[in-house]
Amino acid sequence: MVLVMTLSSVSVLLLLAGNQRPTTTFRDYRPAASEIWATAAVAVSSAGDTLTEAAAGAVSAASEAAQAAVDAASSAFTPGTASTSEDPTKAAILGFAASEAQRSRGSTESAADDPATWCRAAAREHGVQVGVSWGTLSETQQREWTDNRCDQRVRPARGWGEGTSATSPAGAADAAPSGAAGTAVAGASACNRDHSKALQPTDLLCRVPVGELAFVSLANAAYGELAINWALLLLPVLERVGHGDRAVIASLDAEGVAMFTKRKLPTMSTSGFGGITFDTRGAFKGQMDGFRWRTGAFREYGVTKAAVIIWLLRSGRDVCMSDVDAAWISTPYALMQTVPEADVLSGTDCLHVPWDADRSPRKNTVKNCGHQSGSDASAWFNTGVMIFRARARTIDLMIEWRDLMDSIKGDAQIDDQLTFNQLIGTVWAQGRNLKDRFKQFYPLKPASADGRVVFDGNGTRRVHAVPASAFCSAHVYHVQQSADPKACLVLHLTFVEGWPKNPAKYWRLREAGLLAVRPEPFDGKYLSFTPPQPRLIPPERQLPDPPKTSDGKGWSVANALLWSPRLAAHLHLIDRHIAALRNAIGIARALGRQLVMPRMLCLCERAEGPTAILPQCTIEGASTPVPHVCPLESVYDVARVENIWHRNYLQLRPWTFLNNTIHPAPTGSRPFDLAADVLTVRWHAEGVAAAALSSDRIREHAASTKELTIARGLSDVQLQQAVAEAGVSDARVIHLESAEGVFGGFEAVGATNDFQKAIMSDLLGGWSATWCCTSWNKPAGTLKFKRPLVLPSGRGARGPKVVHDLPEKRECYWQDQSDCNLI
Repeated sequence: MVLVMTLSSVSVLLLLAGNQRPTTTFRDYRPAASEIWATAAVAVSSAGDTLTEAAAGAVSAASEAAQAAVDAASSAFTPGTASTSEDPTKAAILGFAASEAQRSRGSTESAADDPATWCRAAAREHGVQVGVSWGTLSETQQREWTDNRCDQRVRPARGWGEGTSATSPAGAADAAPSGAAGTAVAGASACNRDHSKALQPTDLLCRVPVGELAFVSLANAAYGELAINWALLLLPVLERVGHGDRAVIASLDAEGVAMFTKRKLPTMSTSGFGGITFDTRGAFKGQMDGFRWRTGAFREYGVTKAAVIIWLLRSGRDVCMSDVDAAWISTPYALMQTVPEADVLSGTDCLHVPWDADRSPRKNTVKNCGHQSGSDASAWFNTGVMIFRARARTIDLMIEWRDLMDSIKGDAQIDDQLTFNQLIGTVWAQGRNLKDRFKQFYPLKPASADGRVVFDGNGTRRVHAVPASAFCSAHVYHVQQSADPKACLVLHLTFVEGWPKNPAKYWRLREAGLLAVRPEPFDGKYLSFTPPQPRLIPPERQLPDPPKTSDGKGWSVANALLWSPRLAAHLHLIDRHIAALRNAIGIARALGRQLVMPRMLCLCERAEGPTAILPQCTIEGASTPVPHVCPLESVYDVARVENIWHRNYLQLRPWTFLNNTIHPAPTGSRPFDLAADVLTVRWHAEGVAAAALSSDRIREHAASTKELTIARGLSDVQLQQAVAEAGVSDARVIHLESAEGVFGGFEAVGATNDFQKAIMSDLLGGWSATWCCTSWNKPAGTLKFKRPLVLPSGRGARGPKVVHDLPEKRECYWQDQSDCNLI
């Protein structure tokens, strides 16, 4: 197999000599080693064999040969000079032969066919002491040492431990923090697993073998609950594959260390890595909670993040760095195996799942989804979930990233994500040759046979944009997939409206069954209901397109409603949703039950930019279905809604709560059996009196059918009596077939006042129950959903009666000069 693989690689180079260039070529493109090697990989992969370790070694050697070949070719081939006197393909073949001759002489200036031989020779000739000193190795040779994983091949200065190797010595510019390097580490069985106090960096290196993946997230105490949730989700996922000790929370402050170690979670301090600090001397002391909003502080956090990544990469560990608002569902190992060429695997902000799944070469794209080879615009990487392979190229990129962030001072609106995209070349930027990166990045050049890996803007680093269906945004997970994980490996809570510690993020985690730090209790009695459903799906637009407002900031509310039938239908649907929820809250309170929120379908998303949402009513570039499940924060201010349960008025459960797949019952609790546990309440038709049945007949009917039919418009006291009379007060779940026009109100004045406060202040106060926006002038371009009519109290609450939930007209927003009631 080794011989076949090597000959395959040479054969590809011979094919290149016959002018058989890669099928996709780009003018003014400087060839990188990986371009030639990717072509070789086509021939190798076409055999369909699974590579053995020996074969993989041959592939690695051939890759190194291709690198040397292109190094020779590059001197004769520069951008804009394709018609050079020397054919770069012939130069590549000459370079390949030269590199082979050099290897045969045993020189340590480049990697040998046998990496172990090269490593031993380098250690002997340059005085390298593993875990102690680089000796006289040059920077280039240090990178080769890392690429060849010499730590695993050369005996460390202080002897091997059981099954793991020491860390590589660190260069002065990237020295590991105190305690991170300089000693050999013990075997996995002897590693420190005392989580009651902070781990030392060497403890993490002991637990993660060289060449394996370390999982890290950075957090301070202000974001501690999210960090704890990150760990509580990830650790069991890793434990299932025997890697439960390969994750760590890197705490940015002492308070965080205390919080995480109190929960016995693996924790280390970032105090030795530089960047942001929250100690008594730090610039951000007392501002831990809001540092995400201070660009300078958040950029310093990015410096710390990059420093931690560099340290781990230089020690030979691959790194998975994810934000604390990431919820892991499965490991990324299989994903990594599909893109071995990638130095970096990164999530993106792409929201169009079908487009993103197709990585065939093409020029055109949709917003934030231009990651296929040939794309000439709109690639964008999200740095919230990233994987880095321990390669010299990756280390160079991370050093660039750290240094670029560190060089920017003040509160310039530049953060870690923007600087990473500038370095890759997805966006134009000045300084440090960044504009050249942009020019060279587009159109995207394939760095793998299937085009799923592309070159960055300097033509050497190889990046894989992880599909939106694998590293899933909250938009994909909740809006497009209705909280079904499908192929998601991780949920990253992006595209959630609000601030970083937004309560809406917690609610999204609850809907997904991924808020392990606050598990849902199963020991209550619950009320659920069927919410209003869309009556039809209107077309997305009426022609002709209306004129914009005189300020050019968008459209008037009236014109937008005429132009977008979906928006008009959406308003009426949400009016009904709000009325139904108001009634369900009242009935749940009356019956002493926790309320399971509804699966709320919507016809229109919301966005601050009018051109991103109108008239189609789906966010620009997103594969949003119509109708779709509406996130709670798209209608309500979740921070206010939280008051409903914080004040112990009523406990709310996510709409997925009764789904045993999403919310498995905790140990000792009984899972929901919908056939046995649910009693359905049906309502008498309006104007039809309930039949006079004895209590015994009512009980028999409810017991045999799991149904109870009662009159509309009853008060809280009457509802309590009806449920008790039917003998169903102990039903685990009472489900209302509908909640529109069914609740008469509370008889007691005090209960009425409490109810009205819960609805008008907590549920509908502030910007709650508004839709944004038909214009960038938000006071003029915002729409208000209808507020339900106030229910009577006292005897007026009693029924049966017909209940009208909503007023005829909606209240227009305060600067809306058009007619919001036009439709």
